Order: sequence, then structure tokens, then C-alpha cells
Amino acid sequence: MGPVKATFNKTALLIVTAMLCFSTSLIAEAAQGIERIERIERTGNFSMSEISNHVFHVQGPEGNTLVAVDSDGLILIDGVPADYAREDLDFIREETGVDAIKSLVLSHWHSEVTGLNSVLGPQGVEIIAHENTRQWLGSTIRQRGETILHSPFPAEQMPNRTFYWGTIELPFRNDIIQVGYQLQSHTDGDVYVLIRDANVLYTGPAIRSDAWATVDETTNGFIGGVTDAYDSLGQLINADTVIVPIAGSLMNEGEFDEQAALYKGLKEEMVDMLRQSLSPEEVLNANPAEGLRPEWGDPSDFLDEGFRSFYGHLRNGRQIGGGFP
Repeated sequence: MGPVKATFNKTALLIVTAMLCFSTSLIAEAAQGIERIERIERTGNFSMSEISNHVFHVQGPEGNTLVAVDSDGLILIDGVPADYAREDLDFIREETGVDAIKSLVLSHWHSEVTGLNSVLGPQGVEIIAHENTRQWLGSTIRQRGETILHSPFPAEQMPNRTFYWGTIELPFRNDIIQVGYQLQSHTDGDVYVLIRDANVLYTGPAIRSDAWATVDETTNGFIGGVTDAYDSLGQLINADTVIVPIAGSLMNEGEFDEQAALYKGLKEEMVDMLRQSLSPEEVLNANPAEGLRPEWGDPSDFLDEGFRSFYGHLRNGRQIGGGFP
């Protein structure tokens, strides 16, 4: 009976050890789950992290924004949808401990970044945007057909400081915030924001890291402008730059360059299809983006809007290799 008893004890020991390991794993996973829930409850729809001295990245339900805490108030880089405006402002003020808001910089006209206008505009806060963005916000914008995408903002919600070409500069502590125009990329009123010494770049809507960067062909977005944006922004970054796309995770220089190559390659393929007189429907069927970034989801809107955006640039030899007669 001795050998049988020994075998039983060894087997029992293995079983008990396995059960203990399994229980420990479950406890650890449960603890991690509680931590995640506590974090979500604590921040609601928003989370914040400091990415440079006095510069904060805010992640919300529609993407990324920046908050620069100046010595006399907050400078907000992009807003949020109107439904989240009060929550966003309360969260930012609580986390930074600063109530005063000096300026709001808008990267383009879309509703996912202009919802703070209804709160801050009537308070007299400086709202900075490209002149084309101001014009779009004051217009009725229709998609192909009669679908209304945007109705005019009231006068008090409109940008009150605009520019057209080049850049403007905002003083920020001992640094400079540079706001620059991106010609016809996601829309024809896109801007980027560079906080120079902090080495933080907010790309504006041309670049995102979580989905296909669809152009807004209705308001003159252009896929060639998107690839141009990668080129121009690429001149502003280095290996230490914190790159904040309009949505998705923060990027480094290598990830930025990888996406730049992907979009440039797709643009060249679409130019070839344009020269073969393919229709947008045929481009969708060919799907040159298939398998490239499956985690970004369906590329149909990117391909459709991007291909149609060529129609306003048929004489642009730089973008399409000589232009059309």
C-alpha cells in the first residue's frame, strides 16, 4: 500500500498547486478589472495625462484634445461634441485646478470638435480657426444631394480670430504655440498645433491612428492634401516628439513615418486607377486597401471620398503625374 499512498499524495499535491495557481490568476484578473472600472468611473468619458510640462493630453469619446495650462488660464486645442461640452469643461477645470479659459483653437469645422463654441463663445473666449473653417461654420453645408450636414452657428459662437496663409503664434509660458494651415487635407480649413520647446505636435484631422483618415470631399478635402500633410508635419518632428493625432493612441516618429508611407502608396494606386478611368464603384470593388490595416475597419469611405476628391484636381500635375488635358 506504501507506493499507492505515495502516488496519491503526489497527485494531490499537483492538484492543489494547480488550483492555487488558478485561483491566484483569477484574483489578479479580478483586481485588474476593478482597477479598470475605478479608473473609468473616476474619469467618466474623459481621461487626462501630462505629456510635457503644463501640457495635457485629454482622451474623450470622439478623440484627442490638448490642454495647455498657461500662467493666466487654459489654452484648449480642439473641443468636443456639444453633448459632452459641459462634462469636458468641468473635467478639465477639476483636473488642472484652473477655471479661466483664454483660448480655444479649432482644427476644422466638424461637430466633433466645435461643441465648446456654444459655451465659450458667449463668454467672449478667443476662438481661433482658419478662415475657411469660420466660413463653413457660418454656412449651410450639404452633402451630395440635399442631406444637410451643418446649419450656421449663431454669431457669438463663431471663431473671432482667424488667419489664412502660413502660421500664427500664441505665447505660452516660456514657449510658443504655433498654429499652422494644412492646405486641403481633411477639409480646406485644417490646422495643426506645434508646441515648440515642449516638442508636442497635435496633427489636426488629417492624421489619426485608430481608423482610416477619410477626407471630407464636400468641404474640399483632398487625399493629395493628406499626403502633403504627412510631408509637412514630418518636417516638424523628431525621435522625441510626442505626436497627438486627432483620434487614436499617441504616435512616435516611426509610427508616423509608417502611416505616411501607407497613405502615399495608396494615393499612387488610386492615381493609376484614375488614369484607367475607373469609377468610384470600381475602386471600391478593387479595394487597394484590403488587408493593409484590418484593425482600422472598413476602408470604403476612405476610398470613395479619397477617389472622388481627385475630380477637383485633374490639372494638378504634381499630385497626379502630369495632369489631365
